[in-house]
Amino acid sequence: MAVIKMMALTLIGPNEEMEAVARQMVLMGGFQPLPLDLLLNDRNLRSRVSTETGNPYDDLLLKLGAVWKVAGESAPDPFPVPLDESFTLERLSREVHGAAGKLELWERRREFLAEELEELEATRICVACLNDLGRSPRDLAETEFVPIFFGRTTDENYKRLEESAEGAPLLVIPLRSSGGNTWTLVITVPGYLEGTKKLLETIYFREYSLQGVAERLDPKNPLGTLETRISQHRKAMEALTRAGKHLLSDHRTEYETLFSRVYTMQRVYDLCKGRGEVSGLFVLSGWIPADTLDSVKETVGKEAPRSSLMVEESGTLPYPGIRVPTLLRNLPLVRAFQDVVGLYSLPSYGEIDPSFFVALSFCLFFGFMFGDVGHGLILILGALFLQKKRILKKSLATVMKSAGTMSVVFGFLYGSVFGLEDVIPALWLSPMKDMGKLLGISIGLGVGMVSLGMVLNMVARYREGDFGRLLFDGGGLTGLVFYWSAAGALFAGFAGISLPFPSWAVSAALVGLLAIMFLRDVLARTLLHQKKGAPGEEEPGFLHFFEVLHGLLSFLSNTASFVRLAAFALNHVGLSLAVLMLSEMVHELPGGLFFKVVILVLGNAVIVALEGLIVFIQTLRLEYYEFFSKFYRGGGKAFHPVRWNRPERARTTPS
Repeated sequence: MAVIKMMALTLIGPNEEMEAVARQMVLMGGFQPLPLDLLLNDRNLRSRVSTETGNPYDDLLLKLGAVWKVAGESAPDPFPVPLDESFTLERLSREVHGAAGKLELWERRREFLAEELEELEATRICVACLNDLGRSPRDLAETEFVPIFFGRTTDENYKRLEESAEGAPLLVIPLRSSGGNTWTLVITVPGYLEGTKKLLETIYFREYSLQGVAERLDPKNPLGTLETRISQHRKAMEALTRAGKHLLSDHRTEYETLFSRVYTMQRVYDLCKGRGEVSGLFVLSGWIPADTLDSVKETVGKEAPRSSLMVEESGTLPYPGIRVPTLLRNLPLVRAFQDVVGLYSLPSYGEIDPSFFVALSFCLFFGFMFGDVGHGLILILGALFLQKKRILKKSLATVMKSAGTMSVVFGFLYGSVFGLEDVIPALWLSPMKDMGKLLGISIGLGVGMVSLGMVLNMVARYREGDFGRLLFDGGGLTGLVFYWSAAGALFAGFAGISLPFPSWAVSAALVGLLAIMFLRDVLARTLLHQKKGAPGEEEPGFLHFFEVLHGLLSFLSNTASFVRLAAFALNHVGLSLAVLMLSEMVHELPGGLFFKVVILVLGNAVIVALEGLIVFIQTLRLEYYEFFSKFYRGGGKAFHPVRWNRPERARTTPS
């Protein structure tokens, strides 16, 4: 339950050692490169540093991927392979060109044939359609005074073309519609030629030259010759694919190993992006988790004995403007609730990670508002089904399953099964029969959550060394004592409990605490010798005055907001009873049993889906507004190390 401590690592050494270390860090998956531009404040030094941002292995990977593309297969999944200093860019380039050179020629030939095949098929369509109209492509191609366009566009864009042709000197003749495309003749006048071209560009009109169509025709047997040429082109393309398959089959293991080697070096280069070279020495800098420092030092000592390693604490970095990335590490169940926190904002580096508290309170609040054994089980089963179908991410499915489990637990505590409170005995209380108790518990939970938020705020102030706000602020110790005193006095008044001291003493204590909050900066400077400009930097007096008033109002509003726990618990029972009453009303009608079952099924489905969503949103609101507002700022930048497997691999490898 923590934001992991990060270290800034800088490695200086020869190129061959740098790549050896980078290979190991790629496999470890715990290094995020840091651009050298952020580290070099000296312009003269920066001008002497040369950096490389491109990745030469991207092109090699694309070329090698053509082996599988020509064979009609997808590129293989790479696997870690051992590399040594002999695997240089020059050597891998030679091996890739040797493996893919012949196939590149085949692929270019196949692409050329594919383009010609498209032209031939367009010619066949043109000839067949014009024959039906009693015309030939040569007749249209030789027309001098009327510009004619032949081509295709999507069915949707064709409708746009028809609409645009209204009121314009255009004649649109549809020839054939197939495969989501409409083949068309567009006839215009010379004065509207440029306007027609612009219009056709806007609808992505694929034009085929009528002159080219006419030249491809055999005057004696136009359609027969076209069919023969189309068949020959398809056979040639199939032959190239078969040849690629045979070549790949004969050298599959060799090519897959080479693919993995190139992929490994590509990942290494991604890690080294932003590195610089100064006088023949390479500089690589980035972030690592502090608990991996020993293994990194061991790797550097083994792979790079001539390199120098410098490690700096994140709090002592001399470079301005650098944000330390955030890495969260929690228990498996708590880890799922990191996404709930992330919907608000990722913790900034050094800030308290609230994921553990959210995991506990989220499930507690959801179960409190949606306590029902039957509905909770439906939630669990629904989450399992959606996760299996990959509709829900694993983390969100875990949150739903955890919330459903707490619904089942509170269902037993309430004695509620599908809204029925007479099936099993209540182990704790009945929402409909114990409304007062339910309301009191809701307020008590609110006091507890607001207090926890203030305690966490005090912990954060302690870490920052801001003892003035820790002791005298409305969100610190003084505010917490004021909040507890006011809450205790109100509870005693509503419960009719006599206090062991007069009421004026309580009022005096609250006024005294309020004065301390107003004089926070003065007390911090006087008693703690906290100087202006330190972490407790003073605010303008009028702003601080309104800040204190806002804090007092938030004590009331945040606590009262937890009444929704009781309200939605009662709402759940009320909706369930409404569904039951409606089902009973149709029971005596013709076909009543059928309609009763339908109402029960649909009604409970609506309760689980609609009310479950509403309770989920209300739970998030309690977390974000009533709890996070007391201590949490967020705004963190996630730690993104260079890993072996990367989601963007599909962008650089052909499919």
